[in-house]
Amino acid sequence: MKRINFKKIIYIGAVIMLLIFLHFSKLILPLESFLLKSLSPVMNGMYLTSSKIKTSYDKQADKRDLSAIVEQQNTRMNQLIAENSRLKSLEDENRTLRNYLKFLSTKEKKYLMANVISSGSIDLNSQSVLLDKGTKDGLYSGLAILSSEGNIVGKIINAKENISEVCIINASRCQLAAAIQNKEKTVGIAQGDLGLTIKMEFIPQNADIKVGDIIISSGLEKSIPRGLVIGQISHIKKESNELWQAARIEPLTNLEDLVVVSVLLP
Repeated sequence: MKRINFKKIIYIGAVIMLLIFLHFSKLILPLESFLLKSLSPVMNGMYLTSSKIKTSYDKQADKRDLSAIVEQQNTRMNQLIAENSRLKSLEDENRTLRNYLKFLSTKEKKYLMANVISSGSIDLNSQSVLLDKGTKDGLYSGLAILSSEGNIVGKIINAKENISEVCIINASRCQLAAAIQNKEKTVGIAQGDLGLTIKMEFIPQNADIKVGDIIISSGLEKSIPRGLVIGQISHIKKESNELWQAARIEPLTNLEDLVVVSVLLP
């Protein structure tokens, strides 16, 4: 066992006591001042270094905290955008359904509501849409499709058990027996024009038509009654040396916004 060196302990204690005495008696004040002045640059450098380290650490911590806050805010913003979009979609759908209810309540015809579930067709034709109703619901080719305003927007051209394909009135292969609401009640065929608009050709040269005239279904098709609005004449092509004149028709319904439609039943 190592022996305790009492002399060394007594010596160290005496030195400490002497330093304490000299400090309080201010006898070593000059020496303390000299040492503090000498060590001041070193102490200042150590303080600045530690301060820079602390500042750098705090900045990094602040950056991490700020990054986390920004990420949280972006996540929240995306959630709010998605929720707002969902509510806007529900609002639009409710407005459409209210319009349908208002329109259908004034008619004595039978209707079936259907949802547009896809753009495109059974044979991949892009100028048509698919509905979630089919032959099991009593649908078949030739039935008229109406918007919430009661305007005809297309007709069924292909019906399967659970789905139906509808050609939109501006599609090239969509033809409707039409009539102009003019004095002569001029009849003809309204046909889609490359998915952009509707045209009505072979109108007699002497027929009195003008821009703004309303085009309606003529009733000459078995499953489509007379009086359904197709659109409005926006342009007339008339040449003096031609036997016929033609009209361009603009739909009164936004054909890009079809989400819910009604099928006019016989």
